[in-house]
Amino acid sequence: MTTRRLIVAGVCAVPVLIFGGVHLFAAQAPLPAPDTQKLVIDNAFVRVFDIRVPPGVMEARHSHPHGVTVALTDYDNETRVDGGRWVRSHTKAGEVKWAEPVTHEARNVGATEQHVIRIELK
Repeated sequence: MTTRRLIVAGVCAVPVLIFGGVHLFAAQAPLPAPDTQKLVIDNAFVRVFDIRVPPGVMEARHSHPHGVTVALTDYDNETRVDGGRWVRSHTKAGEVKWAEPVTHEARNVGATEQHVIRIELK
């Protein structure tokens, strides 16, 4: 392999090591809702989840730090914070939302799967 190819391979490997799920610096926190939330990246900077909640499914009380949610489908859900009242919302595919830290329950009350990517900052 030429020196140039080695350099290119090394440069390409850096983002994978930083953002590709290497757990060198990240503490293992429990998954918020393991039945519906799949952890796809966990490193020193972020945790990224692929979240899929089928219609009619409820997620038990769980917590999230601050982060960004990107909706991949249209969906209707209800959330409840600290045992308060349920709040219904509609989200459209493509919406990007900032979220402060929260402990909540959530349920999909619509007819479509809730599919989002959640990026939690550390």
